Amino acid sequence: MKRLNVAIPTPFHGDESLHVEGFEGIVAYQKQNGIESLLLSGSTGEQHSMSIGERLEIIRYFDQQRFQGIELIFGVSAIRTRDAVTLVQALETSVIDVILIGFPPYIRPTQQQAITYVEELLSHTTKPVALYNNPGRTGFDLTPESLYTLISRYPNIVGYKETGDLQRHLPVTYPDEFIMFAAGDVNVVEHFNTGRCNGLSSVAGNIYPQEIRNAVSRLLQKEQVDADPIEEKVSRVISGHAIINIKQHYNSLGIHAGICRAPLL
Repeated sequence: MKRLNVAIPTPFHGDESLHVEGFEGIVAYQKQNGIESLLLSGSTGEQHSMSIGERLEIIRYFDQQRFQGIELIFGVSAIRTRDAVTLVQALETSVIDVILIGFPPYIRPTQQQAITYVEELLSHTTKPVALYNNPGRTGFDLTPESLYTLISRYPNIVGYKETGDLQRHLPVTYPDEFIMFAAGDVNVVEHFNTGRCNGLSSVAGNIYPQEIRNAVSRLLQKEQVDADPIEEKVSRVISGHAIINIKQHYNSLGIHAGICRAPLL
């Protein structure tokens, strides 16, 4: 699994219907700018606005296109375990390289229930898996102890995307090749320099792919990176609403990302 991915938007038509053909231009743009890994159907992809059927349609589209030279990650999360299993089973035979398992939103499972949820999904795949902890959106916060329990049992858990407190993971010794992804670009230079993360799942990379790629490459090499220009660009992307800004950027380039689904107007 690569240490930098860009979480791309899901293209929609003006009537909010899915526009899978719009992915072609987005993927091409990212590849042209040196990005080697893309996250589909994540938070930036308006994952929870989509039905399971729509997400399966995206998987089928990428199977048909078979984009070369780029790692594809697909976000899986659902309130019902059965729905998440449906997605994982489809991904197992697809061209998708890595499955990103997010925790069910809204229902706030216990730590043991979350572990059981992940274990059930893992029983349906042999692919590399990363976990996605997003307490601000789901209402659930996986503890470092629960994470350690899972990766100790399942060697195909190769990464973890954290929107919560990265600091709390510092005392825990994870496997050497395990990737701790910062979820988003805010304070990314600080996170790398303090050892809180060794990977980035980027949102700003949609608008500034070369700048984000170059910064992460240098940070991974332990080189000095001026944080101010990066933070300035990140601030522009997230000002107002990041997904709206990202789609407007692609549309301005003639790449049909379309609109966001209401209430994101």
